[in-house]
Amino acid sequence: MEMTIFDKISMIFKYIFSSFMGIELFILSLLLFTFTVLNINKNNKIVKIVSIILCVCFLVGLIISFHSYASYCIDSFITSLLSYIYFPSMVTYFFTMIIVTIALVVTILSKKMIRTNRVINSIVLSIMYLSFMCVAAIAATNHLDLSVAANLYENETLLSFIQVSDLVFFFWVEYTILYHFYKFLEYKLDKK
Repeated sequence: MEMTIFDKISMIFKYIFSSFMGIELFILSLLLFTFTVLNINKNNKIVKIVSIILCVCFLVGLIISFHSYASYCIDSFITSLLSYIYFPSMVTYFFTMIIVTIALVVTILSKKMIRTNRVINSIVLSIMYLSFMCVAAIAATNHLDLSVAANLYENETLLSFIQVSDLVFFFWVEYTILYHFYKFLEYKLDKK
């Protein structure tokens, strides 16, 4: 189906304004956009609270309207996450390594990062790079085509490196998110 960008945009507008739900979602999005813009200019607590309430209403409305589809999406997400941990793919592994590289650059350049986080990041990122180099070495010495999923699962050493490094990456991401969430709450509570 060959469509120009204008055809696609007109199709989107036609869908949005063809039903009550589409108009309702458009109004909620417009309100959220308005409050976000107001927050940029005024940095008001009321605007922040209303923006958060709008986001929550938006999500709750979608979940209530499409509760069976929402539960299906949550199940699919959890299944995909678990299947990735147990049955990794090289595409996601390469994207993981891009994230690790960016995190390593940030760790090296950041002056605000505390020493503990620098040490943890350095250890985790070094383990990730060691695993990546070992995966590349195993693939090169065994003449494995990593784009073929069967080659990945035939070599137990290669699969072990990928699965363990994915697990390390998963725990490191969890630690990083929890640490930043803790710092955010600490900042908010100290500010009061």
